[in-house]
Amino acid sequence: MTEFNIGDTVQIITGPLKHSVGTVVYLYEETGKYLVRTGVGVQDYYAPDEIELFNP
Repeated sequence: MTEFNIGDTVQIITGPLKHSVGTVVYLYEETGKYLVRTGVGVQDYYAPDEIELFNP
């Protein structure tokens, strides 16, 4: 399992926002999911296997 840090730039690799790039803003420890913000007012929780570090 990949661990991400707050502030990491990640790419979403599944779902309707696949290929979108965002920033990790929070880790919900109870579920192990990361809150990723991809735009103004656009954010959602993702499991570690649904995101990867962004490598331009």
